Amino acid sequence: MKILVMSDSHGRSDLVRKCIEQHPDVQAVFHLGDLAPDIRKMEQLFPDKQFYSVRGNCDFSETDVPVERLVTLEGTGILLTHGHAHYVNYSLGTLLRCAKDKGAQIALYGHTHVPYNMYHDGIYVMNPGSLTYPRNGSRPSYGLIEITSKGILINTADFNQFYTPPMN
Repeated sequence: MKILVMSDSHGRSDLVRKCIEQHPDVQAVFHLGDLAPDIRKMEQLFPDKQFYSVRGNCDFSETDVPVERLVTLEGTGILLTHGHAHYVNYSLGTLLRCAKDKGAQIALYGHTHVPYNMYHDGIYVMNPGSLTYPRNGSRPSYGLIEITSKGILINTADFNQFYTPPMN
């Protein structure tokens, strides 16, 4: 199973759509918050895909979207969170403990706008970065996960390979 992971699109549903269009083979799309409505538009445009989202710190009106959720796909537990409630700006310790407590093999978070991949104590950890507002010298990015019978592969990808933002 192939999964597309994105976060912090901040109202740029056009970029979310472009990212999904570049990966027609993904079966699921995760959005890790800020702004959750961007993914609701995509559910209508891509009815053949499964969509899962969580609420970020800028998703003020999205009270029906959970702040955190555990999704199981292909027998793999995947924790989705925006990250602000786990204080990911300071440490990943709280996030890792939560993932372990919930039995997740993968922990996904956003919020920092900085792509990150790590394998720690049996848990794959990924921040896909931001499609729209990268920070700390990173570039616009997203994540890809592949779950197969041979294992799990997580990767972040540079969105600029598909999209060049207009010059101001």
